Amino acid sequence: MPVIALTGATGFVGKVLVEHLLAAHPEHQLRLLVRGPENRPLPDAWRCKRVSVVSGSLDDGAALNVLLDGSDTVVHIAAAIAGNSLEDFELSNVVGTRRLLDALSRQAPCSHLIQISSLAARQPELSWYSATKRAAEEQVRARWPAHSIVRPPAVYGPGDPALARFWKLLARGCLLRLGPSHARFSLLHVDDLVRLIGALVESGAHAAIIEPAGPQPDRGWSWPAVAEVAASVRGGPVRTLPVPRPLLRAVGMLGPVVGRVTGTMALLNPGKVRELQNVDWVCDNLCGLNGWRSMIALDQALPDLPGWRTA
Repeated sequence: MPVIALTGATGFVGKVLVEHLLAAHPEHQLRLLVRGPENRPLPDAWRCKRVSVVSGSLDDGAALNVLLDGSDTVVHIAAAIAGNSLEDFELSNVVGTRRLLDALSRQAPCSHLIQISSLAARQPELSWYSATKRAAEEQVRARWPAHSIVRPPAVYGPGDPALARFWKLLARGCLLRLGPSHARFSLLHVDDLVRLIGALVESGAHAAIIEPAGPQPDRGWSWPAVAEVAASVRGGPVRTLPVPRPLLRAVGMLGPVVGRVTGTMALLNPGKVRELQNVDWVCDNLCGLNGWRSMIALDQALPDLPGWRTA
């Protein structure tokens, strides 16, 4: 069987991708890098002959050698999305990618590397996250010719804890607006994203940069358009609650301070606030690749998101 090696398999996108590959690509063997699998419950579906779990992380050279040995495709998802400093993001996003590439060059010279980046990499000046995702892309482009870079916009779905509170409020008729009223953005359901990754695995085609978008209005989503769809689905009005920019900035400044004191990583930091205040996060590549096209519209997805069914 061809071997697909995955990093970040236990994250939001990673778990859905493993499920998709097991169901839709039965001809592939999966090899998953998992930090401390003996100390965490793993899905029952992973306990099968087609799945091998490698205990380790991106800073473990021996584990990376085992993960990548004889692999045909490598899907690199693991990344830091929260942090209290540039160094916190660099350790996973830049140094981790460098270590993966070092191991690839030793173990799997023919592998197709699919790098899951972020649309934020378009503007590396905005945040620690966007700068390190762009730096990771540049390493891949410079060192690994057989690569594809996927830059998804905001990815959403039922299993994402990061946006759970946002969807619960929306289900109750309150749209928490975190950016300018005139901002435009794209959204992508996680099921559409993993189908795209699966299409890249199946075809083996290399693509420099792919920016996939879910079904959206002509100029991307606006906050009023999201409110309109939500009102239609819930059968009742949706009130928009704008978060004042000074308040958002204050919380962003405080996040890393609290994180350092409590030993946690801040999801909201000054750079993330600048990302939220950016007015253009619209993807251009709407027609897909290798026969792929996005299928899950926002109105179809809302009833399955956190809090919606009990609203």
